[in-house]
Amino acid sequence: MINITDPHLHLFNLADGEYGWLQPNQEPDWPDKSALLSNFTESDLRLSEPLSLAGYAHIEAGFSNDHSWLEIDWIESQASLPIRTIGCINLCASQTDFSDSITQLLQRSSMVGVRHIFDEQLDSIISHTNTFPNLKTLESNGLLFELQFDATDEVAVDKIISLMKQLPSLTVMLDHQGFGSTALSDDQKHYWLSGLTKLAELPNLYVKCSGFEMLDRGFTAETLQQTAEQLVSLFGQSRVMMASNFPLISLSMSYSDYWSMVVDVLNETSLPMEKLVDLNAREIYRF
Repeated sequence: MINITDPHLHLFNLADGEYGWLQPNQEPDWPDKSALLSNFTESDLRLSEPLSLAGYAHIEAGFSNDHSWLEIDWIESQASLPIRTIGCINLCASQTDFSDSITQLLQRSSMVGVRHIFDEQLDSIISHTNTFPNLKTLESNGLLFELQFDATDEVAVDKIISLMKQLPSLTVMLDHQGFGSTALSDDQKHYWLSGLTKLAELPNLYVKCSGFEMLDRGFTAETLQQTAEQLVSLFGQSRVMMASNFPLISLSMSYSDYWSMVVDVLNETSLPMEKLVDLNAREIYRF
């Protein structure tokens, strides 16, 4: 049996949650996005033998951006497997409101960290007067921070590094390897690898190998393999985790087919499969 601990997936409860980004008139403007407008629960996380799902980290999915603990309450209520959860937070909120939100989130036993998606808002978020003190609050509470931004952007990478160097004890997760892969054009790949090389110098920054379907619905096993090998060469064996980004991965293939591809690919390399699909996630997400 091969245990999988999936460190990045999302479940949806459309009856109770908001999920603004899933609505037809909202970004992202994907022609196939309607396929995601459905309920997804732990029962949809099916794997084929010899693979077995040992646990997962649920990343906030827009259930309620202002009251993220409500999403965690639902995730915990439907879970039978070991789980860890990442809540949604607004780094630009007043320090009082931010602390109140953290206090609420800390009452949930599965909660180990938070995410505020940077993407196109990176400049305004980083420059906001409340962002740094609020990140210090995360650091002082020992919480993880999920970092989502485009690592092909040289200026953005430098701003992130400048910020994170002031937070030496904050554990940071880079989501979807900074939205790059070895399948990028030569120019884009150059910027992506340059950005990752700089980010890898931050000792408390970890990277999740996932999100390939957001770059290319028809991504190949070769791209997955080469990208995983590149990440391990930059970050080392203990700071890389394979992840699914379910249910978005279903825009390309089933959950089971994706993890079978991951295992088949890793079997053909010298990469440490058990660490990449299970042990690293269990340690970093504090199972």
